[in-house]
Amino acid sequence: MINNNKNLEKAKPLDLFNLILLSLYPLALISGNLLINIFIFILSISFFFNFKENKILLKDKIFYLLIFFFISLLINIFFSTNPENSFPRVIKVFFILFFVFEIKRLSQNYGLSYMKYVFSSWFAIFLVLTFDILFEIIFGYNIIGNKSYMPGRIASFFGDELVAGAFFHGFVLFFFSYLIFQKSKSYTLIISIVGVLLIGFLIGERSNFIKIFLSVVIFTSLVVKVNYKLKIATILLVFTTLIVFTNFNEHYKLRYFDQIKSLFSINGYSNYLKQSQYGAQQNAAIKIFNENFYFGVGVKNFRHEVGKKKYANKEYIKTDARHTTHPHQVHHELLSETGIFGYLSFLIFLLLSLYLGIKSYLKTKNLYQLSGIIFVITSLLPILPSGSFLSTFSSSIFWLNFAIMCSYIKKTKS
Repeated sequence: MINNNKNLEKAKPLDLFNLILLSLYPLALISGNLLINIFIFILSISFFFNFKENKILLKDKIFYLLIFFFISLLINIFFSTNPENSFPRVIKVFFILFFVFEIKRLSQNYGLSYMKYVFSSWFAIFLVLTFDILFEIIFGYNIIGNKSYMPGRIASFFGDELVAGAFFHGFVLFFFSYLIFQKSKSYTLIISIVGVLLIGFLIGERSNFIKIFLSVVIFTSLVVKVNYKLKIATILLVFTTLIVFTNFNEHYKLRYFDQIKSLFSINGYSNYLKQSQYGAQQNAAIKIFNENFYFGVGVKNFRHEVGKKKYANKEYIKTDARHTTHPHQVHHELLSETGIFGYLSFLIFLLLSLYLGIKSYLKTKNLYQLSGIIFVITSLLPILPSGSFLSTFSSSIFWLNFAIMCSYIKKTKS
């Protein structure tokens, strides 16, 4: 079985290298897809360099679940409208599988060292990003001169991608876990909670702010030991501040009120969808799913299918703007691209993985594992818009959190 008593000083050179890579993983996310793919490839290939030690992990329940999900995607290729387009993205999931288990091996082999060096690095990078976001909010550009092309949105180091909120969501609970492991005072945690929620709001990504808010509230409700009256007062303070700020800033008022106020009227949600580009994209995704019920059009083929005239719907004002790379909602994406077969396969994989993760957390009470669990749940909420599930940036954050969730599940015995 995997040895849990190693320390960093006795680590093999390859393990030291991989621990450094993992520590710098958030920087790869900031740098772009090329570096992300290089990091994932190196870590996944390292699994095979350590195969003698790792082969016991092939008996792991999570491994079986990942193989099940991967096979469902392989089957999908045979029914894809463009197999050449689907194949590379499906094969990437094969490398993701071993990426997950290399992280699990490292975390179980180097326990305290792993938390001390890797999570402290993530904490530091998160702080730098937070400072950069604040800098851009105040001055209108970030510390390297990036500016957002969209008023009310923050670019930070990501330039034109405008994904700072997704990054923030992916690492915010690891940030709080590290603070708690450092035995931070209650007032430090409260100030950090208020600060993080305010910054998450000011980034300007509505969907990611909701996910950040839910993640932080769930996490702190379970973990932070303060008087419940103080927790309620903290939430009220956050909401009051946000309302006041929104009323005095036209860009945030437009994004957080004017553009979504129709939601609060009769038939508000359906009317909102009919007036938005997201609604047109999701309606097209439903039409694609109905036309290709069993297996969808194939992974990464929504972009090629959605422009066809038969998917237009004049009830949706922006139906002519529906042509995009993905429908901006993970469940619509999976249904349209993998059909009912792929979607149910994914749900089986996801729900069983969450069951094993939650069951493990109830025994370990490991905060990093809890962070991964909450992220996985909040990142896949229905209705809320999202990035493409299998795209490089979005999936790399998801699978990292998934790997941390799985890393503390009871070790497999030989």
